[in-house]
Amino acid sequence: MTEKNMVPNGDFSTGDFRKWIPKGYDTPISVELHNGNYAARLVGGRNLGQSLTTETFQIQPGEFAFSFQIQVPNAAPLQDTKDRRIHPPILDKTSSPLFHAHIYYTLWATNRNTGEHEVWLEVRYVDSQTRTLTLKGTIRPGYEWLSVHFAIPNDFFGNNGPYFIDNVWFSTM
Repeated sequence: MTEKNMVPNGDFSTGDFRKWIPKGYDTPISVELHNGNYAARLVGGRNLGQSLTTETFQIQPGEFAFSFQIQVPNAAPLQDTKDRRIHPPILDKTSSPLFHAHIYYTLWATNRNTGEHEVWLEVRYVDSQTRTLTLKGTIRPGYEWLSVHFAIPNDFFGNNGPYFIDNVWFSTM
């Protein structure tokens, strides 16, 4: 396994979006200190969501592990049920909780010789706990370039809280 993280500035330790492409649209997106480390801060925007994408970086074909940490401090906790119902006690803790907090993330592998792409897409609900989300798969031979894309939806209730993304990691085995 390549223990080295292949995502340039995956921990945002530069204190900025170096090697990333942030799209805040109608709401600012930033890198700031969070829990003692730099992290990307997204809030969703009122009319449009937000996205954060790595610049394309070189990878090696083979089995891979992708992970990142995410926290949404004002997210309403979700019951562990099929239809993901909201836990009403959140209203006692914060006056403006973020309901239905979720993140879309995509890995986009490219074969520059053929112009073909392979895409892995996941949507995950997130909450106020810091979570490490992981995706494993296999990059086929010839696919040697990758970009990582994060997107969060707009918050038509009025920007009720930030999403913090940190420690974005991609390695091959």
